[in-house]
Amino acid sequence: MDLIDLIETRRFLGSEFMMWLWFKSECYDGLMEVEEHGELEVLFDDALVLEAYLAETERNTFKGGAPAYSPEAKVALQQGKRVSRAKIRVIKDGREWLLTLKAEGMDFSSVKIPAVLSREEDEKFYERMYLVEELEDIINALYRTFIYTRLSPQWHEAMVPAMKTWIMAEDGVAPDVYPEAAEQQGPAMAKSA
Repeated sequence: MDLIDLIETRRFLGSEFMMWLWFKSECYDGLMEVEEHGELEVLFDDALVLEAYLAETERNTFKGGAPAYSPEAKVALQQGKRVSRAKIRVIKDGREWLLTLKAEGMDFSSVKIPAVLSREEDEKFYERMYLVEELEDIINALYRTFIYTRLSPQWHEAMVPAMKTWIMAEDGVAPDVYPEAAEQQGPAMAKSA
């Protein structure tokens, strides 16, 4: 199998990552502890696209308000649709980023960074680059946690059933629905191996 085929067979992971992130965000009202970044907020904002897994022409696009918390989005999930794109808000230490994340290639677009404090043009440029890199590091840390969790035996034993409960729930879910013990992070996973 060549590299292109290998990449194509793993594209589903972006959508699964976004589903896991949405689930965790809803369970904890967006508050989460992220390795190397501490506590921050990750919220699904005012744009969400869900697609049927095999028929990309079956697409639900939600805009405005908080579509991730709408009954229509839950119905789309119950019909087996998956997240293909979402606008996500990340808040850390009073600074706020906004980005659109596309599941298929884990691409960022429409990135808005926190306000730049520097006055000199050179410093402004470096500060902007630092803020973009920090956002990328946060998303990478979240993805790393997801991958370790996805590869653990607890994924199918605890996380998938909990996510099914969340999808079928009429209202929001309480934090105790999220199987904290199933989540694995890099160092914890390495110690148990």
